[in-house]
Amino acid sequence: MSEPTGRRAPGAQAGPALQQGHPVHPGHGHIVLRFSDGTEHRLRGMTLVGRSPQAEPGEVITDLVSVVDPGRSVSKTHLLVGMDARGLFVQDRRSTNGTVVTLPDAQQILCGESQTVRVPAGATVSFGDLGFVADAVEQD
Repeated sequence: MSEPTGRRAPGAQAGPALQQGHPVHPGHGHIVLRFSDGTEHRLRGMTLVGRSPQAEPGEVITDLVSVVDPGRSVSKTHLLVGMDARGLFVQDRRSTNGTVVTLPDAQQILCGESQTVRVPAGATVSFGDLGFVADAVEQD
C-alpha cells in the first residue's frame, strides 16, 4: 500500500463521480480507512474527518474522526466519507486545501465543494498533508 502524499500532481482535473474501477463494498464485512499516519478507523456510517470536525445543524453523522495535523493543512471539518448502495464516496466540506482522489491508474480527481466523488478499490484519498486508503475487510 502506498502512502498518500496530500500533494496534487500538475494537470489534475476536477471531474464528475467516478465511472471506472470497482466500488469499495464491505460484502459481509466492513470498511476500514487506513490513514497515512498509521491510524485506522472502521467506517460505520456517515463520517466527518478533520482537525476538529463538527456536523452542521440537522445533519445526521455517525462518527467524527479527528486527525493530528501540526502543520494545519487539514481543515477543522475537511471531508465527509460515506457509504451507500453504489459504494464508498467522499465529499469535500469547503476545505482550504482541498481533497483529491487518486485512482489506481494514477489519474486524479479534485473534489469540488460538496461534490460526491466515488472511491473505487485501490484509490487513495488525500486531504491536506494526510490521506487514507479504504479497504474492505471480511468478517472472521
